[in-house]
Amino acid sequence: MRDILDQDRPMTLGAVKLATAILGLALLMAALFVLFGALMALFNGHIIMALTRLAFGFALIIFLFVTVRLLGEILAALHRLNDRLAILGDDIRNPRHPAPTPPEKAGE
Repeated sequence: MRDILDQDRPMTLGAVKLATAILGLALLMAALFVLFGALMALFNGHIIMALTRLAFGFALIIFLFVTVRLLGEILAALHRLNDRLAILGDDIRNPRHPAPTPPEKAGE
């Protein structure tokens, strides 16, 4: 379990995508519970309460989904930027020297 909780290793891009997908499934289940609660309130005769519960429940779930999705995309973009900066830093620290070309003979 040391690899998962290791603070020195950066989070991989696949782990970020997997985490957002799992949270998306959890929010989908929460949306089903909100829908079920609104239907139960509707069948009990509380129309206004059912519509209010449905509207606020879905608004909160959609807000959470969009927020987490955007944060995941920002984290993925930062991950790609970190990779590019690491490559650029390696190129700056270790400059490439082109091999000298052999002189051409004048007689040929």
